[in-house]
Amino acid sequence: MPDLSAAAFASHLAPAACVFAAAFLQSATGFGLVMIASPLLMYFYDPKLVILVVALVACFGNTAQSILLRRYTPFALVGWLTLGALIGQPIGLRIYQIIPGVWLKLVVSVVILISLTLMQAFHVHAEIRPRNSLITGMIAGTSATTTGMSGPPLILYLSHAKLTPEEIRAVACTFFAASNILALTTFYLGGVDFTAALHEAPYILPGLLLGVAAGYVAAGRVPAQAFRKILYVILVVMCLHTIWISVRAM
Repeated sequence: MPDLSAAAFASHLAPAACVFAAAFLQSATGFGLVMIASPLLMYFYDPKLVILVVALVACFGNTAQSILLRRYTPFALVGWLTLGALIGQPIGLRIYQIIPGVWLKLVVSVVILISLTLMQAFHVHAEIRPRNSLITGMIAGTSATTTGMSGPPLILYLSHAKLTPEEIRAVACTFFAASNILALTTFYLGGVDFTAALHEAPYILPGLLLGVAAGYVAAGRVPAQAFRKILYVILVVMCLHTIWISVRAM
């Protein structure tokens, strides 16, 4: 059992603050929790432990937000995305076993940046339809198991969609919640030990809850046009950060 004393929580203020910042952005835009929290928490925990802690925290946060946003959720769209992710994850696992992860992250980020540039230059975008949603889900699922990034393909797909900001947030949070549950199930069936992660997670949950609440309040005050610009900025930052990390690791 974790130590639930005030002193124990005080000693975890720094990682909790990192999760607060990531949860705020996630709650306000639907994206950013895992990508922002993971590298920051690696300053405090072992990378392998971070993966499990973030998976637990993200599952809780995304599930809570998907419930709050359920009235905005186009469940048919989420269903096709999730089905695609189920198909893509085994493909990604096979690729992961063959190609070094650092190269995969680099290639995926470069491809997304090129795609984003072309979309902005020529105003090209994919319509929201079952086939496109299934393909996007497959790419996101493949990306999740090869590079740990399922967000960029989804942002790219939804950024020009005829959806309200609330619907975009609802789709993202509900899809990520389903993906988190699948990932945790995979870890469990694979015999991964969650003892240390379950010990640390309670200390940073307050940061998650406060971040989600603050982001939920802020989201209603962001105009639709500004919201879409924020999504683009998040996507570019995520890709550039990944490219930088990949190049340093070579």
